[in-house]
Amino acid sequence: MTITTTKSWKNYITLCRTLERNEIEYEREDKNLSVKCSIYGKDTDLTFWFSINASKMLITLCSPVPIRVNKENTADIALGICMINNTLEDGGFCLDITNSLVYFKMTTSFYETRINDTVFEYMLSASADILDEYYPKLKKLCAGTVSFDPLRLL
Repeated sequence: MTITTTKSWKNYITLCRTLERNEIEYEREDKNLSVKCSIYGKDTDLTFWFSINASKMLITLCSPVPIRVNKENTADIALGICMINNTLEDGGFCLDITNSLVYFKMTTSFYETRINDTVFEYMLSASADILDEYYPKLKKLCAGTVSFDPLRLL
């Protein structure tokens, strides 16, 4: 087992223990060093996927935003996501135009450092706060119930 793999496994175990300590139910996939969990947000249930990439020494959290972008709204949503991301200090929204899905992504490196439970708690908490704040706005924009207004979006 290489140092990278050992560090990855230790971070994976720390993640699982952090979720258990915070009483968050999760599904783990040891082979891929990935975890799926859900928590309740203000307006919707939030699903998070953590994955640990041993070769890149990265921990990634992804959360799908439960909206579907219509082709006619793609430009407004893309611009809105860019404007939102410009205000965020950590993480960002992504628009996958191949399947019209939006997701939130946050990444941290464990190169030459050991990740503790505080980092995983931060990733979950910060992501949930950002999703709670911007989900309703993105949902309205996708539904076309509001017209694009950069000043109201932020």
